[in-house]
Amino acid sequence: MQYKKINVGPYNLHVINTDKFKTVSIKINFKRLLTKQDITYRHFLANILLESALEYQTKRDIAIACEELYDLHLSSNTILSGNYDIMSFSARYLNSKYAGEDMDEKVISFISNLIFKPNVLDKSFNETAFNIVRKQMMEDFDSYKENPKKYSLERMYEELDKKSPLSYRSLGYEQDLAIITTQNLYEYYNSVITSDLIDIFIIGEVDYNKIKRILLKYLDVKTIKKAGSSHFIEHTKYRKRSKTIKETSDFTQSQLVIGVKAINLTPFERKYVAAIYSYILGGSPDSKLFKNVREKHSLCYFVSSQFQIINNLLVIRSGINKENFKEAVKLIKKEFKNMEKGLFDEEDIKAAQTTYLNSCKQILDSPSDIVKTYVASEYLGSDTIEDKMTNIVKVDKNDIINLARKFHFDTIFLLEGDGIYEA
Repeated sequence: MQYKKINVGPYNLHVINTDKFKTVSIKINFKRLLTKQDITYRHFLANILLESALEYQTKRDIAIACEELYDLHLSSNTILSGNYDIMSFSARYLNSKYAGEDMDEKVISFISNLIFKPNVLDKSFNETAFNIVRKQMMEDFDSYKENPKKYSLERMYEELDKKSPLSYRSLGYEQDLAIITTQNLYEYYNSVITSDLIDIFIIGEVDYNKIKRILLKYLDVKTIKKAGSSHFIEHTKYRKRSKTIKETSDFTQSQLVIGVKAINLTPFERKYVAAIYSYILGGSPDSKLFKNVREKHSLCYFVSSQFQIINNLLVIRSGINKENFKEAVKLIKKEFKNMEKGLFDEEDIKAAQTTYLNSCKQILDSPSDIVKTYVASEYLGSDTIEDKMTNIVKVDKNDIINLARKFHFDTIFLLEGDGIYEA
């Protein structure tokens, strides 16, 4: 597997050349600094560009074209990545040597038509496609409200720091959807293709120069490449006493979400030590939280912890009965303190490292996962898979104890259910 980054005028091309897979995968990322008002526009745009285009007027037309390209897999999405909003278009197609024809040019031409030749008339998106996407987004807003796990997590983010990009809802906002029109969406589209930072990632058995030539031919991008800012959200202060927010719901089970800020982590702590810490605390059925909160005291249906490297945040989540709230939080804080005291074994560290190493090996079997590692390298400065496997085994007990002192309970959010849930 060979990686090469190529400067192609207004964007960067990242090619991961390997003959391990029979397919070629391409991901085109448009990114810009995150603003609250942009989120809904970008979500709308990612959907409408794959709903209809000048040459493919309907979703069915697009589906037929995908079938003719040997069942091309096509998708789009938007994600909030710390201080950035990333809109992605992805495709996976059969390698030319198995298809018996030049798939690279056909697929890139097809994707280019979808992204850069939208179904627009008189500077307005096609109204039929617009209404289809708008309806789907309204349904997504409704389903978001009915998803207690997602809702409680995003509410915790909002309460953690209402001025931070971390508080913005990834799906967007109904009030912003209400003001989007076919005209102003097209105006926003033009802003994206002329000012977003663009990166293209390709993995498969491809020729560097050929891919570069095809991209220059079909991706007519006029954006100007410019230096980016950091994706990482840094916390400069935390609450001496954690804040507790409670909200009622119609759900049976109560959702407990705790935001724990990480302050002044070193790169090694952020990349490696935090992963081991989180695994030992709440990352497996053998974790401290699972054994003591779930199994020993039967206070919850589930409990877990996850370190979010971009957000410098440890998130603890649990499904509980509301009557057990105080005792559950008390036990979680106790296990949190026990980590700081070093009340865990070398076997716990080894188990976490083994799991981490296995996950790295599994990445090598998935083209999309491999691409994610190179995206993380480009945007976050993450290490290669090989370096990760080398560095993770360097984490020792003192590293974990020192890291534990840099974690600070900040926000506790409880979405109260209205009944008793049998754990």
